Amino acid sequence: MLVADNRAYDYRKRQYLDNIPLEQPKKQPEVKPRKKPKTKKHIFNLAFVFAVSIIIIARYAYIAELGFEHRNLKAGYKEAQKEQTDLNVQIAKTVNLEALEKTAIEQLGMQYPNVQTQIVYVSVKEAEAENRKKYASYHDEMELNENIYISYIKNAIGNLLKLLD
Repeated sequence: MLVADNRAYDYRKRQYLDNIPLEQPKKQPEVKPRKKPKTKKHIFNLAFVFAVSIIIIARYAYIAELGFEHRNLKAGYKEAQKEQTDLNVQIAKTVNLEALEKTAIEQLGMQYPNVQTQIVYVSVKEAEAENRKKYASYHDEMELNENIYISYIKNAIGNLLKLLD
């Protein structure tokens, strides 16, 4: 078996070129120097992730604690309301009007009013009639204006409903 000649051949001069090497030597791939692992950077990253996770866990624990306290306070509030209603019922049961009247007369020195000297009658009908006369026209005009606006709105809504049908 014959081996092919791999030398460069110049066809114009019909000869082999001797100054060009037959085969180019293969270049060895450049070996990059190995980088030392950056342990400080990795340790810092791990410490940062650890710190953030601890903070998050602490916040969730705080939220859970607040929720627990909230439930306890709610239960205490309901219990206090129940106790207050029970006490109000007891107070209402213990109030005796006869005993109250007796205490007021005997211990506090209170007395029933004397009809002729201590009772003053006030006529409310006269004052009420004066006030009606004074404000009658004002209320009538105001109510009339309000009714007009309400009727305008009512008519506009009615017209819109007719258009939609």
